[in-house]
Amino acid sequence: MAGQSPAGVGSGPRPRILAWAHHHREAAAMSVEKLFREPISNLLTVFVIALALALPTFGLALASAVNKEVNRLDAPPQLSVLTDASLTLDDAKRLAEKIQRQPGVASVKVIDRDTALTEFIEATGLSALSSRMESNPLPHTLWLYPAANIRSAGLAQLSQDLKALPGIAEVILDSRWLERLEAVIGLARSIALAPGVAMALGVVLTLGNTLRLGIESRREEIVVIKLIGGGNAFARRPFLYTGALLGALGGLVSGLLIFITFEVLNAPISQLFELYDRSAAVSVFGFGDLVLLVVVGSVLGWISACYSVQLHLARIQPR
Repeated sequence: MAGQSPAGVGSGPRPRILAWAHHHREAAAMSVEKLFREPISNLLTVFVIALALALPTFGLALASAVNKEVNRLDAPPQLSVLTDASLTLDDAKRLAEKIQRQPGVASVKVIDRDTALTEFIEATGLSALSSRMESNPLPHTLWLYPAANIRSAGLAQLSQDLKALPGIAEVILDSRWLERLEAVIGLARSIALAPGVAMALGVVLTLGNTLRLGIESRREEIVVIKLIGGGNAFARRPFLYTGALLGALGGLVSGLLIFITFEVLNAPISQLFELYDRSAAVSVFGFGDLVLLVVVGSVLGWISACYSVQLHLARIQPR
């Protein structure tokens, strides 16, 4: 019939959207087909991307896992409070009740001077020396258990506050192990973050080089597309999907590598936390983290493809 458009063709927005979606499906299918057509080179690219993503991600995940377990640790006696020698046991108990009300204090245990001397003799074997003592030289001692979530800076401040209380001769702060552990965790985060940007740049450059080779192998096809009126946007779509797909596969392999590494390290790290009477399971890399890695890899692949393909397509012009 005169004036009637052929089936599937029209000038409205719906046919244009359908044509746009159809070409995107074809571009995605072409990208998948290309991966299977050149499996060796694409697998090498995927593993390079996986390693670049795995190194910083593993460092951050391990630091977060250890920090999480440290926060769950039951804090051992961190502060030993020595009272004045003139304080009686009742005075020491009243002082313990006062300290118990301090913020950041979980509990306070009173060790009277006789118990302290007995434990000292048993630990050192100096019973002969103690028999020659006219009186017990040790003061009453308070063992202060800080709250589990208090950090080393909070312990230092708590120690200063306790020293200002009347009846206290000395406060011994034993938090060097916690400071060292926090320093190691901070160092692990820095080591993971510092090369993170460089690794992301490495992903972009690796994919850019792979896509450049793909563009060169299809140079004649791209010239024909431009001769019949196809623009750069039309010609670059398959490469965008290729970059995103390679990045996503790299993220997937990266996640699997991290999961396997955590499983291998689970036993030695659990042994470390058993020294603090805690059980630790550091397999914190879950499905959500895997999805995030796949998304990050895909986005990096897409960005790399956008830059690299646009740069090289602009140099290919019909003669």
